[in-house]
Amino acid sequence: MNLLQSLRHSRQSIWLDGFERTWVSSGQLQQAIEEDGLRGTRSNFDALNLAIQGHAYDRDFSMLAQRGSSRSTRSDYEYLLVRDLQLAADRLKQVHAHTQGRDGYVQVDLPPDTLFEAETAIAAAQKIWRAVGWSNLLLRIPATRLMLPVIEQLLGEGMNVNATLMFSLNVYNQVFDRYLRGLENQIQLGKSVSNGVCFASFAIDRLDATINPLIAHSETSFGMMQSRLLYEHYQMLCQSERWRSLPLGAKPLRLVWDCTDIPPESAWQYFQIATPETVMMLEPSTLERYRKVSLLPTRLIDDESDEQVITSETQILSDEQIEQLVNEEMARSLKAFQQLLDTIKHKQRR
Repeated sequence: MNLLQSLRHSRQSIWLDGFERTWVSSGQLQQAIEEDGLRGTRSNFDALNLAIQGHAYDRDFSMLAQRGSSRSTRSDYEYLLVRDLQLAADRLKQVHAHTQGRDGYVQVDLPPDTLFEAETAIAAAQKIWRAVGWSNLLLRIPATRLMLPVIEQLLGEGMNVNATLMFSLNVYNQVFDRYLRGLENQIQLGKSVSNGVCFASFAIDRLDATINPLIAHSETSFGMMQSRLLYEHYQMLCQSERWRSLPLGAKPLRLVWDCTDIPPESAWQYFQIATPETVMMLEPSTLERYRKVSLLPTRLIDDESDEQVITSETQILSDEQIEQLVNEEMARSLKAFQQLLDTIKHKQRR
C-alpha cells in the first residue's frame, strides 16, 4: 500500500490537477484510478497549453482544419476542452457511482474573461455544462462577492460547483450559505437535493507564500493552521440545525486542500493535513513522486500541537490581503488562458 492508497484508506480523497489528453489516451489516468485510488481530476490552462505545444492534439487540429475556415480560436479551445472533459468523466464514472456522487469528478475553470459579470459567467457555465453532458462535471467558480450569487444560481439549477479562491473562514461561511440557498431552491421546485454537489477549495500553497514570511517562531505553516480551523468549522456546520433540516441525500460542503503550487519534494509536509471526507489536490509530478512511498503522515490535523500559535496568529490575514490574493490569482488565470489561446492560434496557422 503506497502513501496515496493509505490516504484514501483514511477517507482522504486525492484529485489530480492538470490532466490532458495523453493522460487519458496512454492509460495513465486509468492506472492512477485503479492502482493509486485517484478520485478526481482537473483540466487547467497551463497543462493543456503545454500539451498543445507538443503533438498531443495534432490529430484534432487536422480534423478541425477539414471543417472549413469558419473556426475561431475560442471554438477550437471549446472543442478540445469538451472532448477532454468527456473522456475523463467517462473514466471516472465508476468512481462517481461507487461513492454515490461524493467523488469521481472532472473539474474545469470557466474562461476567466467571463468572470467580470454575473450574466456572462452564468452563460459560460450553462454552455459548458450542456456541451459536456456528464453529471460528474464540476465547475470551478471563484468565491468572490460578484460570483457568490452565480454559485447560488448554478447550484439551484442542479450544476456541480467548486468554489475556489477561498482564503478565509468568513468566505467559507458565505459559500456554505449560498450552497444551502441553492439546495433550498431545489426543494422549493420539488427537485432532489442528492444530485448537485458543492466543494470549497482552500489554496494552502498561495496562502503560505504570502503569510509564512510574516510569522516568526512557528514550525507549522499558516495555511495548515487555517486548514485545521476550517475543518473544525466544517464539522460544526454539518451538525447545524439548518443543515440537518435538509432531506436525506444532501452532500456536505466538502473542503479541498489545494496543494498544487507546492514542489513535490515538499508536499509530504502537507500530507499532515489529511482529514476524513476532504479532498487533496496534487500535481501529476507529486502523484508520481509518492507512488512508491509507503510512509503515512505522522501528524494529522487533529494533533493538539501548535494550538497556541494557531490561536495567536489567526487574525493575521486582513481583508486587504485576501483581496490582493484573489486579484493575483485571477490575473494569473487570465494570463494563462490568453497564452493557451495564443498557442491554439499558432497551431491553426500551421
